[in-house]
Amino acid sequence: MSQRKQPRRVAAWIYVVINPIVDSLERELSFLNSGNLTWRSRTGQSEIIKTIQEYVDPAQWPNYQVFLAEYKASSLLTGFKQHDSNLDRVNTAAKEVFLWLVNSNTFRNMFEAALAQYESQRTSLGVPAQSLVDSKKDVLEETAQHIINNTQNLPSHYVLSAFWNLTGKNLLSLRNAAEFLPLHRFKDKLVETSAKLKQILEAFRLTLSREYDVPAAPVPGISFEG
Repeated sequence: MSQRKQPRRVAAWIYVVINPIVDSLERELSFLNSGNLTWRSRTGQSEIIKTIQEYVDPAQWPNYQVFLAEYKASSLLTGFKQHDSNLDRVNTAAKEVFLWLVNSNTFRNMFEAALAQYESQRTSLGVPAQSLVDSKKDVLEETAQHIINNTQNLPSHYVLSAFWNLTGKNLLSLRNAAEFLPLHRFKDKLVETSAKLKQILEAFRLTLSREYDVPAAPVPGISFEG
């Protein structure tokens, strides 16, 4: 590593590039390991799992670009590219599964049965539970989204919470269908890539911290100006 790099530059890379990415990868892995892709049919993208650059504050993208330029031949850049490529495969596979679900007679029949059961029982739930019959198309699409995201329970502030928690989540059995296999495979690959990348970044942060005597996180009262 060239000695022309100064501690303040290294500190900037650690604090505004490496640390935010490590923290985001940790959050990402928490969601992925529970099967929750946080995927949204409206955008065709995961709501929380993003590309590596998106894990960095846009105001710090110039520092991110300099960081990439300095380490373009390293395993870091390769890991960043692999992560984003695998994420793209996950989003594409989720969209394909969504289209299969909403056009599948099997799903539609199971959904109709779950909705009918909910409508027959909702007045006896003891909690506010509105009728969903008039918004059936939207409910069907949101149900498909929850299946993709492996939603186990919905908090009460969701309109569909009573329906999903009572009968809707029984449709999670569709995740065992063959059509889900590519999505499961790409999700597992993303988990593998993200876990490895997080380890590489943590090890690289330790190396920088030791070599340039820079704390791994900002410390009040310590300046790197000079």
